[in-house]
Amino acid sequence: MNFSTIDYRVKDGIASILLNRPDQLNAVNSRMSKELSEAWNCFNDDNSAIVAIISGHGKKSFCSGADLADLPDMDGDLGEATLESIKWTSLQNNIWKPVICAVNGMACGGGLHFIADSDIVIASDKATFFDTHVKVGLVAGLEPVSLSRKIPLERVLRMSLMGGGERVDALEAKNIGLISELVDEDNLMDRAIEIANKIKIHSPSALAKTKKAIWDSKETGLTEALRNAWNLISDQHTHPDFNEGTNAFIEKRTPKWAPYKNEE
Repeated sequence: MNFSTIDYRVKDGIASILLNRPDQLNAVNSRMSKELSEAWNCFNDDNSAIVAIISGHGKKSFCSGADLADLPDMDGDLGEATLESIKWTSLQNNIWKPVICAVNGMACGGGLHFIADSDIVIASDKATFFDTHVKVGLVAGLEPVSLSRKIPLERVLRMSLMGGGERVDALEAKNIGLISELVDEDNLMDRAIEIANKIKIHSPSALAKTKKAIWDSKETGLTEALRNAWNLISDQHTHPDFNEGTNAFIEKRTPKWAPYKNEE
């Protein structure tokens, strides 16, 4: 599928979703907001795509959030819009295939959605992270709430309340767990692909259920989370990949996994 604000490609089992408005710091405008959801669903429906990489064109900015000159459309007037209006990230579109975020420059404001919702986040050593919502009179709400599941609460509050007056550099981002790896900016996508290649060889069904068990656990208490995880484990026992994985291991051969079904 062709997009005007996103560069979407699939090669060797890996989908790349690159925000493509570098002159606007890859800000999400009304068109990109729609295309992001379309791209995630293309990825989800494509059996040949096992894992996705989300990044941005250029080296200056990964994503600067919503384009204030062309705000993303909501599903009602501003006072009536719902949370479901925002469909930028994989989690916001209920995508359970693995997603790697490669932060190629500054990530600020709404751009932090991708950091919060991706499964693995790596970044260029030139990347920076900050939140400018309060600076322009907006509530820094969604991104900080999600980020507080990943990094210390005080660090989230500091970023949100200072309104971009202080930036988190790539080294600090790694130290506080906002990202898992620093990469030279010229090697960022190569490293993301290297990680994706190590993921894509595994059972697509098992990957999706594993991801779902872990993310769902952030919404519940421990007992319910473990029960949900056990149900997903039990479901996998009836999936063709369960026997295939066991047989391939015993026979010392490469497994032939069943195609992913997006209802999982």
